[in-house]
Amino acid sequence: MKKLFFLLLSAALMTGAAYAKIPAKITDAFHSRYVDATNVEWRHGIIGDYKARFNMGEYLVKARFDRKGRWLGSEKILSENMLPEAVKTSLKKSRYGLWKIRSSYEQYLPNEKPSYHITAAKGDLKRKSLVFDHHGELMNG
Repeated sequence: MKKLFFLLLSAALMTGAAYAKIPAKITDAFHSRYVDATNVEWRHGIIGDYKARFNMGEYLVKARFDRKGRWLGSEKILSENMLPEAVKTSLKKSRYGLWKIRSSYEQYLPNEKPSYHITAAKGDLKRKSLVFDHHGELMNG
């Protein structure tokens, strides 16, 4: 029982140390938006913003906040089978339909509908970043 207590105490102290460098208004804004977040890691962004990387259930999520604690956007990493059917259908019908999906994520921005970003590859040298709207329509390419 003592070992479990010290293990939990150590984990709490490490988490507290990670948050010590992040202003309270940022962590408060984060916790109000992502109540169920686990395994949170913070980084300072290049432009003075703050980036959190964390788990929400089965998903890996990245979120950004400005210095005032305003949410700037987030990305939810998706495997190919987690993409909406409309996006998969549109991709198959496009000229990139036979390309291999290397990575994909769902992007959320303030006051916008979600969009879906896919990096597709053909062979070792050809890569294309594709963006689909919330209806599954290809917006570039």
